[in-house]
Amino acid sequence: MQITAYVVEEGRFKPLSVDAPEQLPERAVWVRAIDPTEEECIRLAAKLGFQLDIDEAARTLETYGHVEVEGDQLTVIMQAGQTDAAHEHVTSRGVVLMSANKLLTLRTGQAPAFESTAREIAGDEAGPEPSLQVVILLLSNAMQVTSKILDGAEADVHRYARALFNTTRSTRAEIDLENLLSDLGSLQTKMVDLRYRHRLISRIVEIVKADPKFALTPDLQEDLNLVASDAVSLRDFTQSIDDQLSRLMESTIGFIGIRQNASARWFSIVATVFMPPTLLGAVWGMNFKYMPELDDPYSYTIALTLMLLSATIPLWIVRRMGWLGR
Repeated sequence: MQITAYVVEEGRFKPLSVDAPEQLPERAVWVRAIDPTEEECIRLAAKLGFQLDIDEAARTLETYGHVEVEGDQLTVIMQAGQTDAAHEHVTSRGVVLMSANKLLTLRTGQAPAFESTAREIAGDEAGPEPSLQVVILLLSNAMQVTSKILDGAEADVHRYARALFNTTRSTRAEIDLENLLSDLGSLQTKMVDLRYRHRLISRIVEIVKADPKFALTPDLQEDLNLVASDAVSLRDFTQSIDDQLSRLMESTIGFIGIRQNASARWFSIVATVFMPPTLLGAVWGMNFKYMPELDDPYSYTIALTLMLLSATIPLWIVRRMGWLGR
């Protein structure tokens, strides 16, 4: 476990490395822990005067979010599956415990918003409410991370749409529609996770704005209003991408149906063309003793001609109806 305590010295945030929870300075306004065990999380929370209860049922869930206000403490627990740099599926968990003058963040796995906040706050000027200042910066960075992921999702949707629609008929026939549908399903799963994150951030913003124990200065109130405004914009942006993705999935399923119908139509055409010759061959292949065609010297030629005509006429009808060109 890596512990960093942020204190205010000479009006600025200063990070201090801490080896154990018992060594935390009393004047720490933000304590950040990376990859702690459950026991270490409880010890850190107790040292700062927080209560930490982790729901056992949450361990079995890949996506989980919980926001609770009890007394002077705000508790946020978030858990989500994501893909790491090695393209392996991992579960990241973040816990935020907050009071009017203390902030504790615990995280395992990747957490870009936590990391960017830690970089930006070090050496930055501290205001009258430093813990709230860190929280609002953390919320702002979380919004920026979500916005970047949404931009990437929208670019993916446009790329898939161009591959599906901006092609000729022959080129579209070479597209693996099943794999495309699988990719769209994965993207839709990512959008579900993004909506979950957005709702969680919006809930925290609402609580901090409405709860009187979080006494916001005018500057912090203005910053929080900007975060709230960004939350509304991202909600509309997310809905727009969801709508585009849903229509694209429906179109892909439609093209799969068209391709399957085309395959079934060709099987029907082949069956229609070869059915009459097969019937004639079956009739003349019977082993009856008395068959008048056997005594006719031209019966073989006549049989081949009839078989050819019986195959050609249905093929001509099919082509006349335009089925071959579809």
